Amino acid sequence: MKNDRNALKELQLSLENLKGNLHVLETNVPVEKQMEYFRFSEAIRNDSFNNRTVEEQIKVLNSGRSSPSEIKFALAFLAISGNVKAYRAIETYYELHSDDWAAMSLMQAKITLESEFSDEKQIFISTGLGGKGSRLRFFAFFKSKDRKYFSDYQKELIEKEIPYYIQNYHGIPEEINIHGEYFTLLFLIHIQVDIKAMLEEIIDECNQYGDFIDKGFIITNVKVFSEDEIRNELLK
Repeated sequence: MKNDRNALKELQLSLENLKGNLHVLETNVPVEKQMEYFRFSEAIRNDSFNNRTVEEQIKVLNSGRSSPSEIKFALAFLAISGNVKAYRAIETYYELHSDDWAAMSLMQAKITLESEFSDEKQIFISTGLGGKGSRLRFFAFFKSKDRKYFSDYQKELIEKEIPYYIQNYHGIPEEINIHGEYFTLLFLIHIQVDIKAMLEEIIDECNQYGDFIDKGFIITNVKVFSEDEIRNELLK
C-alpha cells in the first residue's frame, strides 16, 4: 500500500490559488459512496426536476412508510433544489439517522443554498476520513526501529510529544494507539500545513531519546487501516 504524500502535496498546491468559501465534509464517508452519491445527484439534476416538487419529497422524508430507494431519491433531490425548507428537512432527517447518504445530501444542500445567496465561489473538499471546519482528518502509521517493541518510557514519550507538536501546528490530535512494534495516529490539521515536515519533526524529536522510531511512515486521508493492512506493512 503506497502512502499519499505526493497526493497531499498536489492537493495543497491546488488549493493555494483557489478563491472562495471552502466546505469540508466532516463525516467519514467512503470515497466510493461519495462518488455514487454525486453520480446519482447529477442524474437527478439532468432528468427529474420537471415532474417533482420539494413539498412532495419532504413528505417522503417525513413518512415512516417510504422505501430506502424513495428516501435516497428525496435526499438527493432536495439537496440540489436550493430551497431553505428542503435544507431544514434534510437537516432534521440527518439528526435522526446520520447515515452516509444523508451526510452527503446535507453538505450539498448547504453549498447549493450558499451559492444562491452569495456571490462567493463555493468549493467542496471531501476525503474518505472527512474533517472539521477548515481542517482535514488524516491517519498515519509508524513503525518502531528494527521492529522492536516499544518500552513503557517510549510509549509515554510518544503520547506526550505527538499531541504537543500537532497542537503547535494548530491541529487537533484525536487518537493515538500504540501497539507492540507500531503506533497509529488520527488527527485533524489545516490543509495548508506541510504535514510531511510536521511528522518528520515529531519523529526526530522522539528519536533524540533513543532513536526508536523508523523514519518511514504512511499518511493518508482516505481511510483508517485495518489490522491486516497494518500487518502487511510491517512485513515490508
